[in-house]
Amino acid sequence: MTRAPRKVVFVFSGWVLAGCGGAVSPAAPVVPTPAPVVAAPVRVVIVSIDGLRPDAVQQVNPPNMIALAARGAYTWQAQTITPSNTLPSHVSVLTGYLPARHGIMWDDYLPANGQIKVPTLFIAARKAGRRTALVSGKEKFNTLRDTAEMDIFVGGTRTDADVAEQAVAQLYAGVDLLFVHFPDVDLSGHATSWMSAAYKDKVAKADEALGRIMAALPENTTLIVTADHGGHGSAHGTTDRLDMTIPWIIAGPRVRPGYALAAPVANLDTSATAAFLLGLTLPADITGKPVMEAFAR
Repeated sequence: MTRAPRKVVFVFSGWVLAGCGGAVSPAAPVVPTPAPVVAAPVRVVIVSIDGLRPDAVQQVNPPNMIALAARGAYTWQAQTITPSNTLPSHVSVLTGYLPARHGIMWDDYLPANGQIKVPTLFIAARKAGRRTALVSGKEKFNTLRDTAEMDIFVGGTRTDADVAEQAVAQLYAGVDLLFVHFPDVDLSGHATSWMSAAYKDKVAKADEALGRIMAALPENTTLIVTADHGGHGSAHGTTDRLDMTIPWIIAGPRVRPGYALAAPVANLDTSATAAFLLGLTLPADITGKPVMEAFAR
């Protein structure tokens, strides 16, 4: 019995040659599978310039703040809480509650007086697996260190330039939520009075420090710049409009560019706005609300 010849197939440079008279045809091209597109994680940075009055921004015309407002949404008529002091105001910024609810009515690091009575934005972020950091220039922020439960706390007495350097280091480390406090504008207001030449010079210097942070922002980051209070004469803490009125600026991927906010904004709306961007859940009874007008529909 004669055995049938075996068919042999040879492949040369994409052409198939079939033995025993088979047809010649091109092989199917190999199409590489594209790498999956991974979106950059959403991040939020909040910068508070202690004691910054909005009319100082308008008079000094600091380039970084003005540029930020031009590419984002802003108001020069935002309001702080009563009492218009640094510590109770910043606790309101980071909880969304008024002082009567969060419990911090004093303006120094006084742990014997009690601790923050409500959860902070940092706690909500950490529960969601987000990395958090706070960098401040005044020791009174130890109050937040004790109860806010952030991953990284950089405190002590620091200049704006030092705070900016530490904040940039945290950005390079990959935090998702960063709060930054610049002290020098407020210190100058107390030393030389609000709107003095020295005060305005510190506003310009704070803007330079802000610029360092802006240059280091990762992709898909929203930046909020605000203040805890204003001031008049050499003090603050009253319900005077110069103490109560502050700037509020937000810029980021979803924010309307060059948009003047029409609805009232309070500094305690900051935590709710940050939580909205990060997809976090805050307690339902907070006073602060997300500033939804700032976002493109």
